Amino acid sequence: MARWDLIGQDATVARLEATLQGGQVPHGLLLAGPRGTGKGTAARKLAARLLCHREAGQAPCGECPPCRHREAGTAPDLITLPAEGEEEIRVDPLREMVAQVQLTPQESRLRVVILDPAEAMGAHAANALLKVLEEPPGEVVFLLVSHRSDRLLPTIRSRCQLLRFRAVPAGEVEKWLEESHGLAGGDARLAARLSGGAPGRALEWARRSLVAERDAVLEGLAAARDRGGESLLEVADRWATGESAAWLPHLQAWLRDLARVTVTAGQAPPERLVNADRRERLVQEAGRFGPASAERLLRAGEALAEAEAGRVSTRLALEELLFWWRDPETMPRTPPSTS
Repeated sequence: MARWDLIGQDATVARLEATLQGGQVPHGLLLAGPRGTGKGTAARKLAARLLCHREAGQAPCGECPPCRHREAGTAPDLITLPAEGEEEIRVDPLREMVAQVQLTPQESRLRVVILDPAEAMGAHAANALLKVLEEPPGEVVFLLVSHRSDRLLPTIRSRCQLLRFRAVPAGEVEKWLEESHGLAGGDARLAARLSGGAPGRALEWARRSLVAERDAVLEGLAAARDRGGESLLEVADRWATGESAAWLPHLQAWLRDLARVTVTAGQAPPERLVNADRRERLVQEAGRFGPASAERLLRAGEALAEAEAGRVSTRLALEELLFWWRDPETMPRTPPSTS
């Protein structure tokens, strides 16, 4: 069984356990790595050990007042930001937290503050946190969970001990989905490969009909290319008005695989392809593109994802990408920027 129920993070968990057993827990820990790799789970499990009346190096007892209150969601010495239902860590709640951690813990040896994700802090909130990290109270531990630690102030990063969470190989994720969650077959296999090494994301996706979603995207690309049946603009409209999670990850993965197959002249190893079960089709598609064209198309797909993440209308960018997919020779040498 994975340590702390975290797949693929044994080295990081071992560091955490050694820190706890040594009794020298730093005031700030930065848990950094790709989304879905277990950082939030690790922060909560670490908090449970720190709050419990047992020695911090032991598993929480589940019976002492801090354990019971934590499990009920009412632990007075555990602070989590942002609050449930909020996306941003605003300066006022953060200042309230700073005032609270100056006080003596109510029932545990120390207070634990979890910021998840830490990059949700605005500039004023980040500056307020920096001040308390520079002169931390003696009875508090800050756990900063970050999917994009490069977005944190360098001065905040420098005042925290870094714990890095790695992307987990697809084979390990697929095995975990089957053995721990009873999820197997094509959808689980595709979820493991599509997740980018994030077990949490793979578990969420494996419960969907991923193969059917992917094949629907391939049908849309075929329609846009062949100028028959559903038109290119109809495909763009259907995708732009639908749920992006049902098509955008598949489109990006297909373009990424296409670039790999093209640049390797069809010799990309299966473990490097998300859509290894559609390798023959990838090789056929690669014949329409040179390496440079496939790379530019991939960059256009990344720009489309950035537009979607920024809640900008994606319809125009999607139409352009599909035009380039149909007629590669019309592609500009540099895809347009989203900025």
